[in-house]
Amino acid sequence: MELKDKIEKLILGLGLTSTRFADYIGVNRPIISHILSGRNKPSLEIIQKIVNKFPELGYNWIADEEQLDMEIVSQIVKNQDFNDLFTNIYSSRESSEKNNLELGKEIFNSKDLGSKKRIEKIVVFYSDNTFKQFEQSI
Repeated sequence: MELKDKIEKLILGLGLTSTRFADYIGVNRPIISHILSGRNKPSLEIIQKIVNKFPELGYNWIADEEQLDMEIVSQIVKNQDFNDLFTNIYSSRESSEKNNLELGKEIFNSKDLGSKKRIEKIVVFYSDNTFKQFEQSI
């Protein structure tokens, strides 16, 4: 099994998205995306960051003939500190996205745009280079 596949299995086993995983281990989000897509191979630095955050894994799992021990991954998931970490980090972001969604609905439903103009799409860009797109549903 390739190392990228093991990393993907680890991310899925932890119940994380690739972006949350990248945030947790302290790397830029595109790095993980490029690894998972096969564009780049994981560097020693990435492996070290993973093992530093998940010392239970050790380094043996990176060997070609080794499988990722999903029992260890399950134990990591049960760690309360790990689960609580994302509640604090993302709750304000998700709340902000919910508010933006409500704002988008309000703008789309506005009748003050005149008869010739109507909003078709709104794109909100965040400071972390992500975006959310709202489209008028007809």
